[in-house]
Amino acid sequence: MSGAVEGLVKKFGSPQNVKVALPSITFPPVSERKHGEVCMAIMRRNGRFLLQTKRSYPNAVMRLPSGGIKGGEDIEHALLREVWEETNLTVNVEKFVAQLRYRDDTSRASFQTFLFFLREIDGKLQTNDPTEKITEWREALPEELLHYAAELKKLEPAWADWGLFRAASLEVLAEYCATSAI
Repeated sequence: MSGAVEGLVKKFGSPQNVKVALPSITFPPVSERKHGEVCMAIMRRNGRFLLQTKRSYPNAVMRLPSGGIKGGEDIEHALLREVWEETNLTVNVEKFVAQLRYRDDTSRASFQTFLFFLREIDGKLQTNDPTEKITEWREALPEELLHYAAELKKLEPAWADWGLFRAASLEVLAEYCATSAI
């Protein structure tokens, strides 16, 4: 994977390496033996980021879109495939924002999140893959991202670790937006 990351760094800049401590890493997708996911911070033409929720999420919490990297799939290909499957938008990949790695008190997960900043160029927002089960889209200003992270961090105990996991990408993106000229 390090060779693949080096290629991404050359094209999209050096990411922040973020270590995320979680109470537990025993929930999917972190607990699965897959190597990771791409996370899409898609800025729409109106300056807002796309967030989504799915039927299975508690309290209809909103999060950044993401998707798994298939075995043998290159990270950039996974990113563009997931953008098409989930949003149907044409985007420009502008920055490799962060590489998030997860651990709990006893171990480190092999699962990683590769967070990218993308800018919408064209297209009509729609889900091309019905198995995604996306039930709602919302747009958030950069300064609203921490609000959505806080909502994820307040989830009921059965979803608490997952909420912390999903909040991490929003927090990293909020920090990136606050310190970069986007």
